[in-house]
Amino acid sequence: MIYLDNAATTPVAPQVLDVLKDSMNSDFANPGTVYSIGLDARNKIEQAREEIARVLNIPSTHKIIFTSGGSEANNLFIKGRCFPDKKVACLGLEHPSIRETLEYLRSFGNSPLSLIEFQKEGRLDLKGVSALSSDGSRLLCLSHVNNELGAVNDPIQIFDALCQGSPDTRLFMDGVQAVGKLKLPAEIWAGLAGYSVSAHKFHGPKGIGFLVCDSKLSIEPCIHGGGQQDGVRSGTLPVPLIRAMAEAVKIVAERIDETQDHLRCLNQRLVQSLLELDERIPQLNIRFNSLVVDDLKRQSHSIVNFSFPPVEGEVLLHHLEEKLIYVGLGSACSANLKEPSKILKGIGLSDDEARCSLRISFSRNNTIEEVDMFVKEFFTAYEMLYPTFKGKGR
Repeated sequence: MIYLDNAATTPVAPQVLDVLKDSMNSDFANPGTVYSIGLDARNKIEQAREEIARVLNIPSTHKIIFTSGGSEANNLFIKGRCFPDKKVACLGLEHPSIRETLEYLRSFGNSPLSLIEFQKEGRLDLKGVSALSSDGSRLLCLSHVNNELGAVNDPIQIFDALCQGSPDTRLFMDGVQAVGKLKLPAEIWAGLAGYSVSAHKFHGPKGIGFLVCDSKLSIEPCIHGGGQQDGVRSGTLPVPLIRAMAEAVKIVAERIDETQDHLRCLNQRLVQSLLELDERIPQLNIRFNSLVVDDLKRQSHSIVNFSFPPVEGEVLLHHLEEKLIYVGLGSACSANLKEPSKILKGIGLSDDEARCSLRISFSRNNTIEEVDMFVKEFFTAYEMLYPTFKGKGR
């Protein structure tokens, strides 16, 4: 099997699975109880919290709130800060868990500001910051790494631009596709009001993530109940999942330089191979929707999105599946929708161009040999399907 859809999810690392299994056996007590095994469970949660903060350079000015994943973290921060009437803005190319949360606010009369006219290469052009001040936006929501394109919004550059052009606007970032793929320098936290993380995107378990937020900010809870985590997020905390996630964070932080180099090699091999195919095959008209540059302030090496009209991506995906090669179309959270990608349309693709695309996303587990096999089978499938789709007049 060749798995090239790591932006959707990643296989759990063996060391992480070992921690999870051990904790499932030993840490069954409710961390809210006051007897010894409950207190031990609570202590292990705090140790995990401290370990995550240490390896990600999260300062004491920020706190970690455990959630069920990135979507909940996005909802918690945006609703908890902006409901019902604090003005909020976005680029318009974010994950559905941000886009739909902002639409929820709109239903209460709090219409979000879209900066889509200022998108450049799938990122926010800093010229758009001035629009935030005139609109009175109190929060700007962006993807650190776009989940379909891999485009990077550099938090330090954006924070500097906000300080100059809209100092009353705070910055929230969806970091789900960044952790484990990009090094997070300690300096980023000073400019971030909030940042969301999901464990299953970096070889941790599903069902667990966290929100990093400025400790000075008050956040209204979305879930009410037992008042856990300072009342911000009620619910019994899953000790095994938290401990396993902390192990996954530690591993990716320790290996981040090696991982970035490896992802760069995979990315460059794929791009070069597709360019060579495109030159050699007259009917193959490849368009890269991801930026093809070696600059981690603009583009993550972990994602390559490209179009190849007239062949539809979903049809080609299933042909690859028959060869046990698994790739993505875009956001896994929207994969069942038959509409073309809103993100690809947002950067200017037509409906047909958006449908004729694939997203290849790498992890540290992938190899050059797997990239070569994908390119070979991609071309075989394309060559077989091309006459059918050409005949449809696409």
